[in-house]
Amino acid sequence: GKSFIAQSGAYMAELGDVDVGCNLDLSLTTCCCAGLGLCRQKLSGSDDSIAFLSAGGTIVYKHLNDGEVITVDSGSVVGFEDSVGLGITFNGRVFGCCTCCFGGEGCFSTTLKGPGKVYMQSMSFSRFKAAVAQTIEDRGDGSGADVNVA
Repeated sequence: GKSFIAQSGAYMAELGDVDVGCNLDLSLTTCCCAGLGLCRQKLSGSDDSIAFLSAGGTIVYKHLNDGEVITVDSGSVVGFEDSVGLGITFNGRVFGCCTCCFGGEGCFSTTLKGPGKVYMQSMSFSRFKAAVAQTIEDRGDGSGADVNVA
């Protein structure tokens, strides 16, 4: 079967024979700017095996045709087949600095180039944690209870 590259910490469980390993991104640009970091999880196994991954919000699956490119927010990639190419693109063609500094999107977005399957999420765990912390902070019910969202 094919190998699947997932964001670090995404693996949860398996049915069948799934090998969980490490995939290193040795490209400085994608390692630092594509949102997946240096060490990612590599899942491989037989075609009838199933791996369960953690992701948040709405989960979107897309099968990219050969040469087809999709651009996504860097924190939205859950994983992709090892046949998919990972890259980055600069946000904001003309006013890039303004987009980065004031638009809330950062300098780069992640590009995924087919062929292969990709899975994306609308809310990463770090975004979810920030949203919950903000809600708790905004609540301010005066109870005096300290809540730590780790």
